[in-house]
Amino acid sequence: MGIKPVTNVPSGSSAGYLAALSLIFAYAVFQSGGMLDTDWDRCMVSLGLLAMVYFRFTNKDDLAPPAQWWFRWPPLLLLGFIGLQLVPLPMWLLRVVSPARAGLLQSLGQVLPGMASAPISVFPSATLAHFLRAGAYTVVFVMARELAWRTIGRRWLIVAPIVIIAGAEAVFGVLQYDSSTASVAHGTYVNRNQFAGLLELSLPFAVAYPIATMMARRHRPFRLAVLAAMSVALAALILLGIILSLSRMGFAASLSSLFVLGCLTLGARASASRRLAAGAAAAAAVIAASVYLAPDPLINRFAEIRGTTEIADSTSITRPRLWKDAWSLVTDYPIVGCGLGAFGQAFPKYRTFLPQLAVDFVQNDYLQFLAELGGIGFGIAAFGMIVVVLSAARAIFRSADSSKRHLAIACLAALAAILIHSFTDYNLYIPANAMLLAWIAGVVASLNFSSRGSFRT
Repeated sequence: MGIKPVTNVPSGSSAGYLAALSLIFAYAVFQSGGMLDTDWDRCMVSLGLLAMVYFRFTNKDDLAPPAQWWFRWPPLLLLGFIGLQLVPLPMWLLRVVSPARAGLLQSLGQVLPGMASAPISVFPSATLAHFLRAGAYTVVFVMARELAWRTIGRRWLIVAPIVIIAGAEAVFGVLQYDSSTASVAHGTYVNRNQFAGLLELSLPFAVAYPIATMMARRHRPFRLAVLAAMSVALAALILLGIILSLSRMGFAASLSSLFVLGCLTLGARASASRRLAAGAAAAAAVIAASVYLAPDPLINRFAEIRGTTEIADSTSITRPRLWKDAWSLVTDYPIVGCGLGAFGQAFPKYRTFLPQLAVDFVQNDYLQFLAELGGIGFGIAAFGMIVVVLSAARAIFRSADSSKRHLAIACLAALAAILIHSFTDYNLYIPANAMLLAWIAGVVASLNFSSRGSFRT
């Protein structure tokens, strides 16, 4: 049974805090995804100030109930582990937890004699920057959960900024597309794959809201019909932006998320046979969409799959080759990793191609996190993601509240999209995209709250 919310929370302050969080997110999105340090530094400072103001001026009784331990501990443990990568360890201990790191320091003995201790990270300044990033994402998670509590009578309000900002980004991308000049949609992002990553995380919410509105068993005022129609239009724009980005994995991940959404919408509370029929119907719809929606340039890109990723304008390498070399790094740093954000500095020793070019990303979030965090850190992060996925699934199958159930379906579909896309790209290293994932995780953490009143936006 969920927790009953307080009823005296001022709606004006809730809207103000949500607007502030949305503006920070929008700034990160429209400033190349927050990839420039100066842009993201502004976002982190703003997030810190927002959290300070919120918890300073919000009455204790108006705060959300404490999160369950399975939501609290993974981010705290992960932050603690990243902090540990920055702590200088004595050489004898470093040899135990990271022999490769100790060996690297020993090879520098003639240059840096007498070194008695060193951190696990091979590039501490980069790890510190990513530690601060992780802290900022944790703030987003907490604030999203808090604001979901304060706007619980209007459950979909917490995700409305996601859809609006993604819709604006999609419009920018669609206007960029020009088949005659081979100009693809990438919005304000440098890379079209990360542009598609942002949109695929947002698409399920734009699709699920009209469905939730139509399936509500209560009177639907004209205002809700208008909002549902606007959501449909934004969903179409977002999907078009993904298609015109010509991102193969973005398109595949988006269709997969729509398949998940369709299956769960049609069969979440049905019998096994009806669930099977719902899955078949959703699969047929996805196949039809892939055939009729994909333009010829995107189809040609699928036909030419060779697993390449461009490192420079005139050079390309195969992803399998990059992954093979990265795996060699993983095997040398299996327990505690080489330091979050330090892959670019640790990788040259293991690279078997193009030594003159810098390679900062593995084009695979899972492999890069494993290399940088090791088995311990990766296990903590994986546990946290599993908790979020299972919590969304639990809300889908156990909730009698139609609004909450459809919001949970949208969250799970968005998570499915990014988890699939992360096999071939580094979306979670893009601050705006990682911030959006933390926002969605905060919404999932709020799904145990019970709502009073009728279905509202």
